[in-house]
Amino acid sequence: MEKALRAGKLKFKALQIDGRASISTDLTDEQARGIYAYEFTDGMWYVGKSVDVRERHVQHMHDYRHEDPPRVPSLMLWAEVHGDDRQLDYAETQAISWFERNGYQLTNVMKTGRPRGDMEVVVDTGAGWGVPIPWERENLPRSTRKFEFEPDAGKLKRFKRLQAMDCYSEMIDLLAWYVRNTIPAPADTAGALWTATALPTTAKSSRLCTISCQNAETLVFVKGDDINPGPCGFVNVKKPEGGKLPRWFKRLNLKYETLPKCVTLAFDNMHEADKLLRNDRTLDCCYRANAELMRRGASMYRRYNNPYLVEDILRGI
Repeated sequence: MEKALRAGKLKFKALQIDGRASISTDLTDEQARGIYAYEFTDGMWYVGKSVDVRERHVQHMHDYRHEDPPRVPSLMLWAEVHGDDRQLDYAETQAISWFERNGYQLTNVMKTGRPRGDMEVVVDTGAGWGVPIPWERENLPRSTRKFEFEPDAGKLKRFKRLQAMDCYSEMIDLLAWYVRNTIPAPADTAGALWTATALPTTAKSSRLCTISCQNAETLVFVKGDDINPGPCGFVNVKKPEGGKLPRWFKRLNLKYETLPKCVTLAFDNMHEADKLLRNDRTLDCCYRANAELMRRGASMYRRYNNPYLVEDILRGI
């Protein structure tokens, strides 16, 4: 690795760490705010930001020593950033994007487009076991466990209201098809890495049900109106490497900070929903979005999961 590296507008210099837990003598107070990048002995990289990288380095080295197996940084790159927190955050996002575009394998989870790199990883469900999340839909793992949950009278009531609607049978068939084809080990990961809601309370619109992975909605059914009485909705997708978006689709201009660069494909009725979601190209793009989200870990919206709807979805798989 060269002694300096220019990544967009950031100019990184190499800090020779040689296993040192402290870099306090390498930088002054004025130089300690900015973006850093570690290269590890296994060839992976991590990019981060800090208002005082000297303190952050000590924290990282402590954490890495206590991992099993220990992770060892072999090189550290550093670029100063002057400005407020927003500018620092923007610089981190741009740096991560630059490293990814230029072939560096990143272990970053939240901002990278390929969380935890190219290889298949096992993600902790928070329930005492992990599930492999590959990038390729053809390697989609199947469930190994039975979905279990605690009774909830309020969520059961919402589910029964949804189940009583005329459109329910069509929706549940599509929900089961979508989950079977785009969610790794759905019974193992349900309520943790992905969630389903029934008639959720939201100010966004009159939602009937949603599927979310990690912290982003990926499939949404919405009540119709006088013009389009049947359920409409949308699905959030990402184009796989070497793949293409489906030719037939309508785009919505929605932005999801938790799923950067996603494309929102809309449907106006159940016929369009069926046509869109049973298309192999669409399913590849759906899986690419779901895999990216699920590789980041458990959802912070687990409390909104409706286990009765999940159970009915899994029954149809």
